[in-house]
Amino acid sequence: MLKLRLMTLNLGGGIKNYRGTPQESFDKSEAISQLINRIKPDVLGVQEIAQYLDGDGHLHSMTDRIRYDAQYSHAFYGETLSMKQHMQVKQPLMVEGIFNDWWDWSKGNAIFSHQPFGRLGNPERSGVPRNVPVFQPLRYEGTRDTDPRYAIITRLKASPHPFILNLHLSTLVGERGENAWSETIQAAEVARTKQILNVLGLIEKYVLIPGVPVILMGDFNAKPDEYTLKNYLVEDNHFVRLVPEEDIPTHGSAGAVDHIYFAPAHRLLSYKCWVVDDELTRRISDHLPVVADIEIE
Repeated sequence: MLKLRLMTLNLGGGIKNYRGTPQESFDKSEAISQLINRIKPDVLGVQEIAQYLDGDGHLHSMTDRIRYDAQYSHAFYGETLSMKQHMQVKQPLMVEGIFNDWWDWSKGNAIFSHQPFGRLGNPERSGVPRNVPVFQPLRYEGTRDTDPRYAIITRLKASPHPFILNLHLSTLVGERGENAWSETIQAAEVARTKQILNVLGLIEKYVLIPGVPVILMGDFNAKPDEYTLKNYLVEDNHFVRLVPEEDIPTHGSAGAVDHIYFAPAHRLLSYKCWVVDDELTRRISDHLPVVADIEIE
């Protein structure tokens, strides 16, 4: 049996991690560290985390800052978007970066753990998480419609060696709010379905069919009743959504879009899940963190 405390948090735009004055960036880092040290997750999945390389070649990394402040022994950053690979003058931060003499800026997902990472094929040996694309546009156009999407996949060395995937699925401009277009909503759901099917295709043979424990967590940009999640995860592949005690929206306009799922159900002995909603979490991000205590076998 293995007990874990999990937490997933979208930092509210990797773009915002290093925007504003140096003091504003420092204050946000301090607040994030304060939250993590209060919750103390064994495994933390973060989306939209950023870093940049300044004109003197010094790396300013939110991943490194969190790892140091929260004393995580193991951490991995998976890049999804960067100035070097996707430079686009329509993206204000990239233009800002050039005139700030940044050599590079990137955002992505990250995973932190107090438990050692194992190899995917042989979890008893030390390994490194992998960053796997689930959507790659032909060209980045400077909006979230063409943001590349990736999933980090890792496995813990601790028995029963669960797989953990940290992911961030697409949302499209015009999908949210009172003036949302039905065509855009439908296109966004189709895009997320394709991405979740890519995730399932990745893990089907080596994880789902053998019945190895697997945790999916992150910003799905989809409510639980969207067919992307309800049909393909829960009904077709028997994932269990860890339902928070108060199932409140995790994003002001999008609703409950940040989730933790587990499969197979019979290996989940117990869980308790909650959304952390207070002044600190609302200061950190426009998303609220989801936390779960689980016992698995």
